[in-house]
Amino acid sequence: MPTVPLPPFSSDDSGVDAPPHIHDLANEIIHLNLIELAALMDRIGEHFGFDDSDAFGGDGGGESGDGAGADEEVKEEKTAFDLKLEGFDAKAKIKVIKEIRALTGLGLKEAKELVEGAPVSIGC
Repeated sequence: MPTVPLPPFSSDDSGVDAPPHIHDLANEIIHLNLIELAALMDRIGEHFGFDDSDAFGGDGGGESGDGAGADEEVKEEKTAFDLKLEGFDAKAKIKVIKEIRALTGLGLKEAKELVEGAPVSIGC
């Protein structure tokens, strides 16, 4: 992955330089891997009291004066899905049965019969 150079820490217009510790901190941050960066973002969010709705599609501008906006914005998440098992690799039959059991809560015998009856639709 290419490294993107840092922007200059001094401005010719104002003549103000960033302190060296800011340059060092920025250099450390840009060299973090994605897992470390995610952990840093979580830590900063916890410290400042951010939640996921602040960063990912919050209402973007406050609420209405009477507080009714929060009730109107509630969207139901889909919790039930239809899964269609069209086929599977014979070598992976045991893994498929285990996954079907985990998704449906069926017993071993029922899950095995369901998998062997492919193609079949499964309600999860």
